[in-house]
This record gives sequence, structure tokens and C-alpha cells, in this order.
Amino acid sequence: MSLRFIITFISFALLTVYFTLLNPGDVEIHLTQNTSFPLPAAVFLLISVLIGILLTSIFTGYSQIINGFKHFLETRSLESKTRQLKQSEKLFQQAENALKGGHSDKALSLFKKILKGNPKHIASLIQLGNLYRKMGKTVQALEAHQKAVDADRDNPQALQCLAEDFATAGQWNKAIDALKQARHLEPDSLFTLRQLRAAYRKQNDWNQVLQIQKSILSHVSNAEELEQEKEYSSQIAYLRGCELIDQQQIEPAIFEMKRAIKENPKSLPPYIKLGDLYQQNGNPKAAIKTWKSGFEITGSNICLLRLRAAYEQTGKPEEVIKLYQEAVRSSPNSKKETLILSLAGLYLDQGKIEEAMQSLWSIASPSIPAHLLLIKAHQDKNEAEKADQVTRAALQKLTTSLSRFVCRQCNSDFDQWSGICPKCQAWDSLDSAIQHTF
Repeated sequence: MSLRFIITFISFALLTVYFTLLNPGDVEIHLTQNTSFPLPAAVFLLISVLIGILLTSIFTGYSQIINGFKHFLETRSLESKTRQLKQSEKLFQQAENALKGGHSDKALSLFKKILKGNPKHIASLIQLGNLYRKMGKTVQALEAHQKAVDADRDNPQALQCLAEDFATAGQWNKAIDALKQARHLEPDSLFTLRQLRAAYRKQNDWNQVLQIQKSILSHVSNAEELEQEKEYSSQIAYLRGCELIDQQQIEPAIFEMKRAIKENPKSLPPYIKLGDLYQQNGNPKAAIKTWKSGFEITGSNICLLRLRAAYEQTGKPEEVIKLYQEAVRSSPNSKKETLILSLAGLYLDQGKIEEAMQSLWSIASPSIPAHLLLIKAHQDKNEAEKADQVTRAALQKLTTSLSRFVCRQCNSDFDQWSGICPKCQAWDSLDSAIQHTF
């Protein structure tokens, strides 16, 4: 019996005594119309209190029994769920380890076992769907990921995986719908935005691609990633421009190519294509200006080839010579020899043999193509003996190159082959030096 109950009982007993002293009379209790008996008021009050306490105790005890039974059932259910959850997590860890170890069949079996006991285990549904997709079972992948989405509609990963399934099946509209839902849940997710961009690109919906790309650029903070995204922005404008060219919409195409250059000034293709558009549109000056700008920024020999053709068409071969001379002076050593060879070829085409020879002799370690041009120059001057000397030098270089090796990664030269470059430690990067003499 609780202390509160005892105190309450004593309080009512004292009140009963108090009221008895104040009210000494009896209370007539009628059991029927003809049967009654007198009862002191204090006793009647005490009996009433005791009956009330007894009934309250009975109902309270019954309620406690019911609540205790419910609590017991809830505890058993919670314990069962906890055991099931622990078992599922243990199996899930085993399944992931199996995946990492390349045991797909074992992982598949474990995921199915988890879902048999817990059909709404989201992580297992997602992984099972991904595994099905890798196995080429797109229908099963869609079923698994749809179950994951149905079980938890606020799970962006499940929606992303479902979208990937739809993309694999070529159902781009459904993929876009799923990605829109994922984006609503995670507006800043770069993964979702890039997936959505790819889906719109597959549909050639360039307006949507551009809008998504703007969102991506606004969320990228890493400098290297930002450069990559700017490069991609340039590609988008370039591809859009190419599509407009196919549709014979030249002015809009020119606008897109300019925008591609603005997005990434270091990207070569827009310069080439924009110059081509100007040339085809009867504006050679604009074409030359574009290619010159492209060469100054990218240093690409492709721009020089375009400029050479343009100047030759306009009857200004001397401009080509000046262009290549300036390019040789300003170019880094890694590109200098290629430009010198092009310049020497121009000199030979214009009959400027001495200039060609001077250019070629300026190369510190001439390649086989440089030797060949020197041979031609001596032959054009009827210098058979010197031509023969250069031929022997070319043959000697060729013979030496057969027994030496160059690393593709660091361009270091070695007299013995090795599986790993002795200088930069690159794997399987050593080639015969003869491949680097041309």
C-alpha cells in the first residue's frame, strides 16, 4: 500500500470522526420499500469512503494490469525489431564485403535474405537494384528501386538510383521526373544536377541543359572543379552551335560559338569552328582575327594551319611567313620544333632554301622529319654531298633510336628498358625512342 493511499485513508477517517462528533444522529438506509435499518452517519460515511477506495483500487489495479500487459507486448515487439535490425545490419555488412570482394552472387543472396525478413530495408533495396543494373537486369533493378522509393519517398538516393535505371532503359522522361523529385529533396546536390543535365542533353533540350549548368556553376566551390565545369559550359555552347549549323542557322550558331569562347577562352574547338563560319560566310578578315586570337591563347598549330590556308587564298603568303616566325619566337621549347618544321616547309615551298636551312639548323637535336627537310633543301641547291651527309646523320639517329627508350610521361631518355620509369616511376611507360624521332 502506498504512502499516499495511507495518508488519504487516515485523512478520511479523521474527517469521519470529526463529522460524527458534529452529527451524532443516524442515517436511515432503505434496502427495499419495506426493509430499512438505521446507521450512524459516521459509519455510513466511513463505509462509503471504504467502498469508493475499494472500487478505485480494483479499477486502478485492472488498468495497471492492462497497461502492464501492453507494455510487455510492446517491449517484446521492440526487442524483436531490435534483434531483426541487428541481424539485418550484420547481413548487410556481409553483403557489402562480398560486393567489395567481387562476389556478386553471394551479395545478391544476402540482400534477398535481408529483404525476406525485412521487405522495407531501404539500403538493401538500393544495393540490390544497383547490383541488378550492373548485371544487365534493368527490369529487376527498376522493381527494387521502385520499392525503395515507395518505402521512403523522401530518400534522394533511392530516386537517383531509380533515375539511373530509367536512363539505362532509355526512358529519359521518367528519369527526369525521378531526378526532379530528388532535386526537390536536395536542391544543392551536384550529383543529382549532373544526372539531370545528362538526361536533358540526351533529349537535346539545350535550354534546360543551360539552366542546370548555371545551377551547377553556382554550387561548385572547388577551383579545379569550377574549371572543369566552365570547360563543360563551353562544350554545351559549342554543341548547340554545331546543331544550329546543321539547321542552317548561321547567325545563331556564331552567337553560340562566341559564347563558347566566353565560357572558356582556352578551349580550341570554338575558335576553329567560329573562324570556319566566318570564312564560309564571306568574312575572311573576321576568320583570320578569330584564328589569330585562338593561336595566341591556345598556342595550337591547328589555328596556324587555318591561317596559312586563309592567307594563301587571299594572296598574302608573306603574312604566313611572318605569322610562323612570330610563333617560333614566342612558343615554348616543347612546341618550337614543330613550328620550325612548318616554317621551313613554307620557305621551301616559296623557294627560300637558305632561310629554310637556317631554320632547320637552329634545332638543337633535329628529328627525322627535320633531317628529311634538310636533305630536300640540299637537293634543291644541287648539293648532293651535303645531302648525303645529312642522310647518313638521319640514318645514324634512326639506328641509335632503335636501342634507346623514352618515357611517355616525363620524356626522359634511357639506354635500357624498364617496366617502371626510373625517373617518374610511371608504369609501363617506356617506348622505343624511334617513336619520338618523328
